[in-house]
Amino acid sequence: MATCNPQPLMDAAKCFAPLPGNQLSVIMVALLVGILKSKDPMADTSPQSLMDAAACFAPLGPGQLQAIQTQLLCEILNAGGSSGNACITSGNADPVDDPTAGCSNAIYTNLVSGSFWYWDPVHSTWVPLIV
Repeated sequence: MATCNPQPLMDAAKCFAPLPGNQLSVIMVALLVGILKSKDPMADTSPQSLMDAAACFAPLGPGQLQAIQTQLLCEILNAGGSSGNACITSGNADPVDDPTAGCSNAIYTNLVSGSFWYWDPVHSTWVPLIV
């Protein structure tokens, strides 16, 4: 299994810390759907399909689910190959340019408007996340 160092991850994710309510969960789902769609554009990402696929995890507690989610994301990040590298960046305007070389799985936060974006490598464009 891949390992991830928590401190760099906490530093990179600090812009998500002040989000109220379940916005962080909504953003996480949108990002994961984006990653899946970049790998398999025809994947069924309807809520019912995802709930059916995740049924085996239903008995787990919130802490267990978060630990598994974190490890899975580390696995995705460190998988290499066609998945590319992930980058989390921010700025004071919406993203315009392609992500830095080697950042095929990019997340961007507009610090002024509070909007979140992910890079769609299939269509070579930034996609806003609706929260």
